[in-house]
Amino acid sequence: MPNYDFKTLSPIDFEILVRDLLQEELSVRLENFKSGKDRGIDLRYSPSPDNTLIVQCKHYAESSYKTLLGEVKKHELEKVKKLKPQRYILATSLGLTPDQKDELKAIHEPYIKTTGDVLGR
Repeated sequence: MPNYDFKTLSPIDFEILVRDLLQEELSVRLENFKSGKDRGIDLRYSPSPDNTLIVQCKHYAESSYKTLLGEVKKHELEKVKKLKPQRYILATSLGLTPDQKDELKAIHEPYIKTTGDVLGR
């Protein structure tokens, strides 16, 4: 199997790839939005106000885990807390270790339900 690094994708292309893969995996249609201020919502599935799935895509293929973690803690965590989604998925183009996935899940509890909702390269 090829080892894709996603470096040639723009951030919006990465979001579209994640959207297409998750729509297939989850059997739902995910909304996507134009670039810009998104309140922490790159993709969304919301069949009702109390049942919302939010997906945040972080295209960090040429960066480090430390940079991703800092971005999540500094900018994304407060947005997630305000949104209060039923389920939150964090997708990144950065490769992740089991410990890193555990840490990202713990930071986002109770919104990230399992480490399976932290998607790395």
